[in-house]
Amino acid sequence: MWHRGQLRNAFRLFLVAANASDKASQLNVGYFYDNGVGTKRNREEALRWYKRAYRRGDASAANNIGTIWRDEQKPKRALSWFQPAVKLGDDGSNLEIAMHYLREAPCMTYLKSSRILAARESHTETGLYYCCARYYDPNAGRFISEDPAGLTYLRALWSLI
Repeated sequence: MWHRGQLRNAFRLFLVAANASDKASQLNVGYFYDNGVGTKRNREEALRWYKRAYRRGDASAANNIGTIWRDEQKPKRALSWFQPAVKLGDDGSNLEIAMHYLREAPCMTYLKSSRILAARESHTETGLYYCCARYYDPNAGRFISEDPAGLTYLRALWSLI
């Protein structure tokens, strides 16, 4: 339903599954609230659902919480979520941590743009990019699904900082 543009129905179905403790649905409900997809945007509800998914071991949920704090210019809080996300296996959080420490470096433009350089296709219905076997939301500035390959080069980049 989500990819066919039936966002309100998708939100309702994810909410039912999230209330039944489905971790992936909790992450998706958080995302829907975070970005106002199929429902009214609600930061507090987004954080609540992301935290529920995180407590069940979802690395992307921790990354998304970190991104909320990053966007609100609270870097210490953001880092406090990006670091556990890395430990849970979210390699995108390595990039977020690196970007935090390299914010004023000349290579920053490359790091910011590298997220979408590998995009293979975009979905006009959802506005998402399908990139490296996962979906990237350019409006939120983050991947909304975990990286199935585990980008080890990002771990190596983080180890240099």
